[in-house]
Amino acid sequence: MKTANRIPGRIAEALRQFPPFSMFPHETIVQLAHEAQVKILVKGDTVWMQGDPPAEAVLFLARGRVEYHRTADGISELVDVRDVGDILGLSALHAGESFRVTAQVLEDSVLYILPWPRVRALLETNDPARYYVRRHLFWGTRVGRTLPAPETSRGEQRDYGSILEAHLDGAQVIEPRPAGNLLTCPPSLTIQEAAGLMVMRGLPSVVVIDPLGCPLGYVTEEDLVKHVVVGTHRRQEPVEKIMSRTVCTVAPRTSTMAALLTMLHGRMNQLCVTEDGTAESRALDVCTPEDLLAQSGHHPVGILNGIHHALRPARFRELCDDIEAVARTYLEAGISGIVMGQICAQLFDELVSRLLELSIEEMARNGIGLPEVEWAWMAVGSDGRREQVLRTDMDNAMVFAATGDPEKDEQHRAVFLQLAERVIERLVDSGFARCQGGVMASNPRWCRTDEEWIGELNDLSHLQQGDGMLRAIVLYDLRHVAGSKELCRRVRDCVFEVDKSRFGSLYRLAELVVANPPPLNFWGKFVVEKKGGNEGEFDIKKRGLAPLRDAARVFALYYGLRNHHSTGGRWRELATAQPELAELAHLAIDGYDLMLRHRTLAGLKRGDDGRFIDPSELTKLEREHLASVFDVQRMVQSAVRRLFNLDVMKR
Repeated sequence: MKTANRIPGRIAEALRQFPPFSMFPHETIVQLAHEAQVKILVKGDTVWMQGDPPAEAVLFLARGRVEYHRTADGISELVDVRDVGDILGLSALHAGESFRVTAQVLEDSVLYILPWPRVRALLETNDPARYYVRRHLFWGTRVGRTLPAPETSRGEQRDYGSILEAHLDGAQVIEPRPAGNLLTCPPSLTIQEAAGLMVMRGLPSVVVIDPLGCPLGYVTEEDLVKHVVVGTHRRQEPVEKIMSRTVCTVAPRTSTMAALLTMLHGRMNQLCVTEDGTAESRALDVCTPEDLLAQSGHHPVGILNGIHHALRPARFRELCDDIEAVARTYLEAGISGIVMGQICAQLFDELVSRLLELSIEEMARNGIGLPEVEWAWMAVGSDGRREQVLRTDMDNAMVFAATGDPEKDEQHRAVFLQLAERVIERLVDSGFARCQGGVMASNPRWCRTDEEWIGELNDLSHLQQGDGMLRAIVLYDLRHVAGSKELCRRVRDCVFEVDKSRFGSLYRLAELVVANPPPLNFWGKFVVEKKGGNEGEFDIKKRGLAPLRDAARVFALYYGLRNHHSTGGRWRELATAQPELAELAHLAIDGYDLMLRHRTLAGLKRGDDGRFIDPSELTKLEREHLASVFDVQRMVQSAVRRLFNLDVMKR
């Protein structure tokens, strides 16, 4: 053993390559390196024993490998392996408790011993580094630890101070419109003359300017009503008597979102664009919140406004491109993947509603009216769970009220299929792909009466067959989008009433949960594809997301939890309804959220569905997080096995 420290330069170089030290300034790392000591251990040495109190030092593994073993009831179990760049002993130091594992050297190792008081002081003044450490501790589930949830991220992927900056980054900028959109007048003009100009030009306000064209105030239609119609001012008085004197000004090419926030903060309904952004320069344009929303295409509210007014296929595709642009900006800024899915689901729901409206109008122009029965458009699959951010395969269905006359029902189906085909075509024009499995409302199998849907869901024999099983799983995630909510609710309620009392069908679903082990081997290495177009990558959908998604669905059906459609919502509802599963549920939410973000970002960057991830493109922190998520996945699969006695029943 050797404790001399003669190489601070080499120590500093090693530290700055790995978080959280890579997040500190260069000078800080150099100072820390001078305070460090070096410890050399050989294979078989023990770093510490389970139950030992931690010294006031953090151990940085510069070379070699260290195993963590936990002993319980006389049985020792390997629970983790640490390699180069890992920090050892941090959990015990942070919690102020004894080590819960024994750390044993697997390969000859070099450790840098860093003073804990110094490291702790640095973490307290560095937000990104502190967040990394809290995240590192939070995902320490492999050593059996229960820790508080991490702080809200301030941006893991990009250097955003907050999600608000992501909003601003995604927004467009103000471009002054032609001079004809700006109505001005001198302060001496009478109120009656100013009102006459507003009526003649069809504008809601007039900007009061000085001789140089600088804004002094403005008069709106509301001012006229308030001060003249209801108030005591006479029409012959000058406009300066009633004008609003607080003028909010911005410069050209200001972010539309920044301008909107300024108006909201000041509770103003007018904003004046001037040459240099101050009231001491010439007025160029005046904007209302509605004007800015129309310009702020790269923002959910602006996109929503665009959807409501769009008519042509090219415009809908443009708006869907904007949705994906916003999603990428938000996700790179650290927003939750689950939350982003909810935002996109709302926008896509509005898109479908608008396309339905246009399609119904088109059919009416061609003399085709909808049957006078209740109907509903339903989202199923990932869209039903509010998790579709990418324009991958669409999943939708229709339900319409049965009449009791099979012949009339078929006539109605023919009309609804025409409507569905028009909507599907418009969705394809917007950039969505047709579902390869035919899960679309334009397919007669997915356009059925309420009696047909309920009859199918009550006949559980189809769950024993491959196609029937997949069809049922898709239906279990159905969600109302447009039309009759009550009709959709009746079909969805049937799902829970049926499976709540039929253990056999749930057993088949539970088997799917445990069918795919995580893509991580015993030594903590990713299991990747060995051949094909995705060689060297792992399937994050099949091997990561699917087990947590399917487990949430199984638990929801088993316990009759019907208030949520999304995977995250189902886990949250489970945590409330079954306190004994609360810890597992919260870990599953965070794990699912992390994987969903990875998949969506990968798809946005590569232009595909993001299903396959290349481990070599992940940072060390990302690899650590995913490895811990896969441990959570094992915990979830074990919980499902216990609930359904899967291992016992197989024997």
